Amino acid sequence: MYEEAFPEEERRELDLQQQMMRDTNYHFDIVTDNGHFVGFIFWWQFKGLRYIEHLATAIKYRGKAYGKCIVEQFISDAYEAIILEVELPNCDSSKRRIAFYQRLGFILNTQEYYQLPMRKNGVSIEMLLMTYPKEITASQLSVFKENFREMCYAPYFE
Repeated sequence: MYEEAFPEEERRELDLQQQMMRDTNYHFDIVTDNGHFVGFIFWWQFKGLRYIEHLATAIKYRGKAYGKCIVEQFISDAYEAIILEVELPNCDSSKRRIAFYQRLGFILNTQEYYQLPMRKNGVSIEMLLMTYPKEITASQLSVFKENFREMCYAPYFE
């Protein structure tokens, strides 16, 4: 499902993903309903911030409010701000994704942002940031980028 839900440049190779799962700040939550696999949410715990890296629901459960429930539960469990990345609104699916998060209270931020490569020999991708419950400041964005590089990138790529 991870491979189906995300383009290659937005996901890690399997061995790298397995390495990250050993990090105590990285969380890999499986979502089930009556014993059936519904989806997953991968997220990082930073000081004062939770970063949702990947969220997906199984194709047969899409459009049935499972994604909404997953995000609402995630919000209710968080005591800190939440940040996530979305693709630029260049197609209907990315526009729908942005609208989905906006309906849940996320704010689309205007700062320029590039996601660091998720793969060995990968490229940075221009993305947009969405935050909850309010827009991120330039200073908070700088701290996020530094924390992301130190925790989620440097140990695996540099």
